[in-house]
Amino acid sequence: MVEEREEALIAYCGLDCSRCFGYKKTISEAAKELRRTMRKERMKEAWAGMPFLGDYASFKKSLDALAGLGCRGCREGGGNPWCKIRSCCRKRGYESCAQCDEFQQCEKLTILVPYHKDEHLKNLRRLKKVGVSRP
Repeated sequence: MVEEREEALIAYCGLDCSRCFGYKKTISEAAKELRRTMRKERMKEAWAGMPFLGDYASFKKSLDALAGLGCRGCREGGGNPWCKIRSCCRKRGYESCAQCDEFQQCEKLTILVPYHKDEHLKNLRRLKKVGVSRP
């Protein structure tokens, strides 16, 4: 039997949220550490002397965005608020795409998350076979 917390980390699309950099916050923590180090080293002032680095304001905006990356998992209110996969599953009353007979050909899965396509399908096939458990 899968614990409730583990179940909540299986996204509608079949991904295991606990493996994602957003959930683990690896990128955001690294960006925050870089910001701290840059402040300590007074990098903003030094930046002007290094034109090969480009525009400081653009870099800072990107670094701040990376520092803000974080997710609780789509079932816990995290993830993309406009996720078509989550909307589709909720609308149909599905716990995951694995309950849909068309998931292997689903355009939402292939277009929305093309870099995870194989992982999604593998996990969804397993979910279809064994139910909600760690993919």
